[in-house]
Amino acid sequence: MLAGEKNRRQTELEKKIYELSEKLLNDAEIRNICLELLEIYKGDFRHSYSSFFPIIVEINKDENKYNKDYLTENLTHLCDYVEKDYVSGAKEFESISGSLNKLCDNLNTEIGRWSHYSQNDQIIKDIESQTKYLNSTMSDARKELAKASKQASSIQTELIAVLSIFAAIVVTFSGGFTFLGSVMTSVNEARYYEAVVLEAIVCGMVIFNTIFLLMYMVGKITERNIYARCTTIDCSCKKKCCGFNRIRKRLPYVFYFNIFCVIGIVVDCIVWYIDIRNQLGF
Repeated sequence: MLAGEKNRRQTELEKKIYELSEKLLNDAEIRNICLELLEIYKGDFRHSYSSFFPIIVEINKDENKYNKDYLTENLTHLCDYVEKDYVSGAKEFESISGSLNKLCDNLNTEIGRWSHYSQNDQIIKDIESQTKYLNSTMSDARKELAKASKQASSIQTELIAVLSIFAAIVVTFSGGFTFLGSVMTSVNEARYYEAVVLEAIVCGMVIFNTIFLLMYMVGKITERNIYARCTTIDCSCKKKCCGFNRIRKRLPYVFYFNIFCVIGIVVDCIVWYIDIRNQLGF
């Protein structure tokens, strides 16, 4: 048989293989396929086994209309139909019985080879996926370990700083109360009681603001938020507040304490001024 004719018949056979993998065929369609195979295999034509594996690979792709299960079922149906034809005595397809059995055997061999290949390929993909997951997990673990190591190395410094600030708070308390004690002691000797009140208010403001500043430093070191919650947690409103309004909302205890102290100072100064005018006879 000439090479051109052999290639033509091989192409026709491959088309029939694709046709067998499109859907399950009924008896009439199976008979037509047998008649077409009879025409293909007449003479001394022998199919090329080497071209079957690429066909099986193409059939098993997800984006096409073919299905290897249809192909397997239709091949079995073809062999059964030819066998029944022979047993019944008609022997219409006796001449292609051997070629058809060989064709079915070759195709089933390639289907089994593809199944084995796909299983191994899936195992490799699973291993690669697990490897990527483990690498990602290990990378995250390394980052967490580095973060923990950094925190552990800085915790001693933070503790020393916090303890130093608390010691400063204690000293501030002690010095402030000592000063207030001195002020209270000098009440009997003071010419103007307003001056004693003024000293007490100023001393209270200094002690309070100093202690707040130290506590603010502790909060920064320990990464704790000492602000009162405003509209948002991180003060990210679209409309920004002015300086005093922001202090009033985020630090109300500091704002109002200092406002009351300033009012007390102003009132005390007014009363002191009036007292001096009365003593001078104005």
